[in-house]
Amino acid sequence: MKVIIFTIFFFTTLYSLGNRDYIWVLGGTNSETTTDTRFYRFNMNFNYSPVLLKHFGRYFRVHGNNASICDLAGQLLIQTSGCYINDRLFRPMPNGKINEGYYWDYICEYGDYIIPNGSLILNTPNKPNAYFVIHMFLDKNNNPEIKSLSVVSKLMYSVVDMTLNSGYGDVTQKNIPIVKKLLSGGYLTGVRHANNQDWWVITCELNNNSYIASLFSESGHVKNVETKLGFPNRWHDDWAGQSCFSPDGKLYAHMTTSDGLFLMDFDRTSGVLSNFRQVTTGAEANGVNQTGGVAFSPNSRYVYMFQFYDLYQLDTWAKDLKTGLVHIDSWDGYTEPGGWGAAFNLARLAPDCKIYVSTGTSNEVMHIIHEPNEKGKACRFEQHGLHLPAINHASMPNFVNYRLGYEPICDSTLVSVHDPLSDSERKILCWPNPVREILEVQSMIPGQSVHQVQIYDMAGRMVLDQKFIHPSSSHSIRTSGLDAGMYLLVVYMTHGSKTTEKLIIE
Repeated sequence: MKVIIFTIFFFTTLYSLGNRDYIWVLGGTNSETTTDTRFYRFNMNFNYSPVLLKHFGRYFRVHGNNASICDLAGQLLIQTSGCYINDRLFRPMPNGKINEGYYWDYICEYGDYIIPNGSLILNTPNKPNAYFVIHMFLDKNNNPEIKSLSVVSKLMYSVVDMTLNSGYGDVTQKNIPIVKKLLSGGYLTGVRHANNQDWWVITCELNNNSYIASLFSESGHVKNVETKLGFPNRWHDDWAGQSCFSPDGKLYAHMTTSDGLFLMDFDRTSGVLSNFRQVTTGAEANGVNQTGGVAFSPNSRYVYMFQFYDLYQLDTWAKDLKTGLVHIDSWDGYTEPGGWGAAFNLARLAPDCKIYVSTGTSNEVMHIIHEPNEKGKACRFEQHGLHLPAINHASMPNFVNYRLGYEPICDSTLVSVHDPLSDSERKILCWPNPVREILEVQSMIPGQSVHQVQIYDMAGRMVLDQKFIHPSSSHSIRTSGLDAGMYLLVVYMTHGSKTTEKLIIE
């Protein structure tokens, strides 16, 4: 019976090894003393089915600039809103201040650097404890053709090492320039290289038809590949649209409020875009800065286009894209107290194979596409179908498809066994995870020490049993003699309690 239980446990865990996007951080306020739970920060946790919604404190605001990443087992590691790089407890890392400058001093009092989709976090190829944080830099505008006080003047990156700061991570390099041009805010996204190791990060030039693909390898930024095609990105669409790649990485969708959808093919080897196609619906804003969002279906066939008041589905397999365009629904007028209308904004395909849609203002709801692989209205779009535990401030976390080349992007049937405890609720802390040589195990219970550690393989066989003559709150475990794979870590405490964690050995 033990072997069967262990096999089920590990099969479920292994099937979801790429759980980098399983926790979405939303909400929050700038008030440390508020007791109104509508302004608390909360998480959407896809380690549970259905998604678990849970408050996680008050002070710390998340608006449009929102990026995070989990470890392979789906536990939060890093979060940023563009002002600081934060650890899993939402504390700034010791060297975590980024984007320093005039606008940092002006807008970062509350911890939110106001560029929608202005950050992105990527795991580093072949370095399991290192991460790239990609971030846009806001500057004063000196271009008279652009009627805006501020512009994105460059794209930068910083590097996080999760082995530092007692396993909570710290920044080893920061604010390294990638692109020094005026860029459109709101359109930052990325996709894996064809080698399924490296990353392409895509940005677009402001008031221009130039798209810049920046290649990242384990050593950092390698090169930029620039493609000019299609129509210019208008300055008044800045911060109001969204871009994303199809789950298979072959299509790039760029949603604007004025000119509709720009759809292009992408070569994951060369970084070159091609075959520009424009799709308009008649619902374009014509220069009025509203909001526009875009997301692909899991099978990469359908593009969902959100234009503030309207949702359209585009069948990319149609010979004539105009015949593949279907109007799914219009905003039903749902408004919450205070006059905040819950129209359509940014969209994201989630690990449960549903597409979630934020509203353009501060609301306690999201919209849902339940069956995005289905044609037309069979996609089952539900307005304000998800009721949140607190207010979401027009935010949607910025993720890429971390599973491309390894696993399906999502699984609607997945029943997870992960335990999404906060650090204050945890009995132990183990790092780094994944580990190669030395695993650190620390008791999180005051007054209790670690006196025994066991590791089990996928078949339920014990492969390591280590007892400590002198129990301590923390111990180092050598794992270099174990084969790479998924294991179960069992830790025994001095007062008789026992706890388990999933462990990945590289």
